[in-house]
Amino acid sequence: MKDSLKQFLEYSDSDEELANYIRINADWNEESFIKMMKLIRKVIGDYSDSPYYHKAFVFYCMEIIRIIIETISCIEFCNSWPEGYTQESYRYFIAERIEKLKILKKDFIMSL
Repeated sequence: MKDSLKQFLEYSDSDEELANYIRINADWNEESFIKMMKLIRKVIGDYSDSPYYHKAFVFYCMEIIRIIIETISCIEFCNSWPEGYTQESYRYFIAERIEKLKILKKDFIMSL
């Protein structure tokens, strides 16, 4: 198992994992988002020559990312917003994150 996958699996089992954070706090965590994106892209790169991915990684990329997208797509998710944002600017911020998640999922699928 490559180090990138070990790091990803540690992240996915942690309290800072994005879907878990959103579910518990009903709030966005940009630091976790950035870490998740980097880890997934690193695993995809490290396993580009491999004929398979770890099952937990596939499940995360296919199902957990979908759940994150669906959760933050709900209008209720943007009913409260962090300081420094208006409701409109926060909705735009979340919409950008949704697009990045969709691209990440598509990139994973294309790597299969």
